[in-house]
Amino acid sequence: MRGQVVPLTDEQRVRRLLYLAGEVPLGALDSYVRTDPIELHAAGGYELGQLEPIFCPTLFYRMHVELDGQDVAVNGGTDPCAPDPATRWRFPGSATQNRTCDCVGGVAWAGGWDRYQPQRFAHIYKGWINTDSMRMDAGGPQKCFVREPRPMPGAMIVYASGAAGIKVGHVAGIVAYDGVEFDPDVAECWSRIQCVEVAAYQGRANRRTTGRHWFGKNAWFVRSIMVP
Repeated sequence: MRGQVVPLTDEQRVRRLLYLAGEVPLGALDSYVRTDPIELHAAGGYELGQLEPIFCPTLFYRMHVELDGQDVAVNGGTDPCAPDPATRWRFPGSATQNRTCDCVGGVAWAGGWDRYQPQRFAHIYKGWINTDSMRMDAGGPQKCFVREPRPMPGAMIVYASGAAGIKVGHVAGIVAYDGVEFDPDVAECWSRIQCVEVAAYQGRANRRTTGRHWFGKNAWFVRSIMVP
């Protein structure tokens, strides 16, 4: 069923983000995450040793899945109870399983909400949450998101499509801020933001980074206020 939301604390959101970055094991996460070994094995990408902790596998960045010229899926963040945010799929006739996700898929899963909210978010983009619609809501009706004045663990950092000439917006989840005061006009303050993103890196797309990339792009700090 689409549109699911699970009630997570900021601490639980941060742990999900750190798991996404490969820094904490699956066993450290909240009880909403399914950890059945059969499901993990079927999902693919997990090393299931009896004595070894289980970490989030490498995910690969992709904004859309296109098969036979048709855009068939957005990538990731559809099931907040899954063991990770990735969409798993294969090209026709291929035995290779792809594990792909985009930036919104990553923060949706870490935040405990499905990126498609046909009821809660029906007022914008017919329920689809992306970097732009997230900001539209946070800066307007605030049915699902609100703005924060400074970087807070468990919240998100997001800029819109077109910012600083960049075609598509980008979002990450905040895990820490290594500072006391925050001045949005000072680049070093953005560098002190510790966050986890899914982005177009070579190799592993799900990793920890800093907020420096968001400096100079009219980025907002945004928090989900969705409840089950």
